[in-house]
Amino acid sequence: MITSHPHNQNRSAFTLIELLMVVTIIGFIMTISVVVMSGITVQAEEEATKTTILKVTRLLEQRIEAFDRAFKGNRRDQYVKGTVGLLRAIDGRFDYYDTHPDEAPPAILLLARKAGFRFEFPQRIAELNVGGGATPSGPPELTAAVTDSTYGLPFVLYRKSAYPIATQQLIDEGNSNPTRPDVNTRVSSNWAVHLAHELAAQTSEDVHGTESSELLYFTLTQSGTFGSSPVDADQFTPSEVADTDLDGFPEFIDAWGHPLRFYRWPTRLFDPTAPNPFAPDFDIVNDNTEVDPTPDGDESDKLREILVSEREYAGLLVRGLPPSPFAIGGATQRDLMLVDPDDPVGILYTFIEDPKYKDMGIDLTREFNEAKYHTPDTYHAPLIVSAGPDELLGLREPTETDPSKGIFGNLAQYAGTFTPGFGITLPSDEIVEQLFDNVTNRNRRAGGRR
Repeated sequence: MITSHPHNQNRSAFTLIELLMVVTIIGFIMTISVVVMSGITVQAEEEATKTTILKVTRLLEQRIEAFDRAFKGNRRDQYVKGTVGLLRAIDGRFDYYDTHPDEAPPAILLLARKAGFRFEFPQRIAELNVGGGATPSGPPELTAAVTDSTYGLPFVLYRKSAYPIATQQLIDEGNSNPTRPDVNTRVSSNWAVHLAHELAAQTSEDVHGTESSELLYFTLTQSGTFGSSPVDADQFTPSEVADTDLDGFPEFIDAWGHPLRFYRWPTRLFDPTAPNPFAPDFDIVNDNTEVDPTPDGDESDKLREILVSEREYAGLLVRGLPPSPFAIGGATQRDLMLVDPDDPVGILYTFIEDPKYKDMGIDLTREFNEAKYHTPDTYHAPLIVSAGPDELLGLREPTETDPSKGIFGNLAQYAGTFTPGFGITLPSDEIVEQLFDNVTNRNRRAGGRR
């Protein structure tokens, strides 16, 4: 007779060690799956953000091209008159060109084009108050009352956006026929929310600036078209436009639901170490605002040049920047990063340093300066930026501008601190890390990957 032994019988259960091994394997597989799915989700959000930015950029470029085509003849003369109105605050001797705009020198024509561009493509609400409280001559938008003191916001924004939005809000809430006082009360309420939010955005990384994105949306959907095809708000989906700060003004958003930022002239991104403040010294032939004709990386001569590291940092957000200049046959190329594409021969800088105006006691930097326009003789191109999945921009907000503290967020200055009189530093490692996952219309790939 054959007897069976216990150790020859089939087992009916797993040992504790085997169970632990199975649980470990399952946990490992789940971890890998989560990581992979997370990566796929982030990639999909990046692609969606690129698509939105590309759509907005194409529409913006069409509008800019239309503006350039329209800047001629009577319209150009009107902008010259408007610019003379701005220069009149410096000295009344510019009045001649108010009555003779066709005789305006090239510098005033260039400045008029930039003044018009600033007004038609604003990134800050203050730029719609072009008259500074006065009534300038020029296009209808400029000759209208530029502010409404009752409601505190620019008239053109009040008329075309704030009032219609407030009216629709009241209708949506059940007030089928809102009165003008009711609407204006809502306008004031929305505007107070907007101002509080923008102030908070300059003091907290957890609050995202919305003003430049709101104005970009306003420009494309409600501002002048200059003969180009109008842009209907219906062209955008709820995943591309939202009112994230609940101030009544919609803005373009990325796939993470955060507002895009718009920098019209991001010159401080390309030359962060330019003199700050940028103030030409009339008593020195080659002061520190002059471009170095033979750039060699030596900062001891105090002339402006773009360093290799500055190109690398800017290249995270803008692809295909001009390379560093090099010598050919004893001559050094011009650094195209230190050339204003609107003014390739530097007429405006010469305008500022013209000894004729100096001898007359006229300081043209009171109008043409970085707070109102951009760094002279510096490359620029409109920049639209998403802060990416980490929500950290690495740049100052477009509205964060305080010349007295050396802060020019309107020019895409790197985030961080600056103390006047102690020089300018390049972005810290922390700020550079924040830039890596940004998506822009000039790289359209997170991390500046090519």
